[in-house]
Amino acid sequence: MKKSSVKLNKSAVLNAVKAVLSSRFFPFLTAAVVISCYYLGWDLVTFYYMAIVGITMVLLLDDISPLFGLFLFMNVMISRKNSPSATVNASHYYSETENVAQIIVLISLFVIAVIYRIVLTGVKRKFKPTPIFYGLCVLAAAFIMNGVAAAGYDLKNIAYGVFMAFFFLVVFTLMKDNVSPSKQTFERIAWAFIALSVLLLIELTVAYAKYGIVQDGHFDRNKLMFGWGIYNTMGMLIIMCIPSATYLAGKYKYGFPFTVYSFVLFVAAFFTLSRQAMLGAVIISPVSTVILLVKGKNMIPNLLITAACLIAGIVVLGLKQDVLLDYIIKTFKALFVNGELHGNGRMEIYRAAVRNFKSAPVFGTGFFVEIPNAANFVGLSIIPARYHNTLLQMLGACGGFGIIAYCVHRLQTVICYFKNVTVERTLIALTVFSLLLVSLFDNHMFNLLPTIVYSCLIAVLVKSQPKEKTETQSGGQAQ
Repeated sequence: MKKSSVKLNKSAVLNAVKAVLSSRFFPFLTAAVVISCYYLGWDLVTFYYMAIVGITMVLLLDDISPLFGLFLFMNVMISRKNSPSATVNASHYYSETENVAQIIVLISLFVIAVIYRIVLTGVKRKFKPTPIFYGLCVLAAAFIMNGVAAAGYDLKNIAYGVFMAFFFLVVFTLMKDNVSPSKQTFERIAWAFIALSVLLLIELTVAYAKYGIVQDGHFDRNKLMFGWGIYNTMGMLIIMCIPSATYLAGKYKYGFPFTVYSFVLFVAAFFTLSRQAMLGAVIISPVSTVILLVKGKNMIPNLLITAACLIAGIVVLGLKQDVLLDYIIKTFKALFVNGELHGNGRMEIYRAAVRNFKSAPVFGTGFFVEIPNAANFVGLSIIPARYHNTLLQMLGACGGFGIIAYCVHRLQTVICYFKNVTVERTLIALTVFSLLLVSLFDNHMFNLLPTIVYSCLIAVLVKSQPKEKTETQSGGQAQ
């Protein structure tokens, strides 16, 4: 009788833990932990939290889609106080032996748990290879072979290539057959982005209040730096949150606050002072809003809210045209009229990618090469300078093999989406597109942590493709 009672208690506790970890609101707890540790400078506490919760999710949950929320917050867990980046303190925190040792152990334990879950998935015959999986295998090979035949080959190339292969292929493999393609999964993903956006807005607001971003009516984006990234990173993450806000606005009967919130995120993208984020916002926000009005609930109320927000925006710009409107006009004029791509050194960086491709056309010259005008803000020697453009990065670093592998992968993901166009899958597609769009002007796809988010989203996209359509495509194999 006692044994039965103990088993019942253990089962109740286990189910309670699973319920908490799977809750759509759990990312808000993660957000609270991460932002608290960010301001306190307790980076190791964040690492321990991520490792313990991540390992628990991987080993305990049947549907590991809640793990996506953790991956999302990994992008913002380095504090300004301890950041190795020269944009802030250039701290030695991440080169101190006692800190590095603990981080390596935590990462290793998590990776072991991930590998165990993948093996278990195979043993249970849940793993189903798909065209995108095979495409990622080729892409992973291209990463590992970067610069292999180039003169002056640096052994760090293979290490970085393995990192990229892991984040693209292994994360995808972990997630694809261990997530449910239910609407609850998409809702959970959207809420994770909302939780992240709250953290981002808080940190952006604090930065404006504390670091004097606006002086004498002028914006200084060089002061808008965070331990985990710069203004461009902040902008990228914010615009990735916009589709989730409009998705939730259209999902719930009383989702009107999310409609307003999507416009708050749109405005916040401009206050990041990131040109690429501004460009992304004026593309992603209107598309997301149109989808909301056409496919979401309560079209008329949402239409009225949209009109009210637009009118309010026009009024504010009119009242503050000497600061806000003037800055926006100058920014877009510099970018599209005065050739800002030339002025900030982008074109020279792009030319370097083409030159390096020509010198090693098959496998490229590798990731670790000298690139004129390419600033490396990360502050870690394991992260190379890059070309600030996804396609040119593949071309210069991985050569013809790499660019072909990436283009094939890109085509496969587009085909996968159009096999079954739904509102939920459009949420994933728009979020991915947001990342890809800004990555045409920056290194986001090669900053490792955004790549984890990308691979998870692609895994959900593949998993949610209907079984019967996949069988027709791949000769009887289920996605």
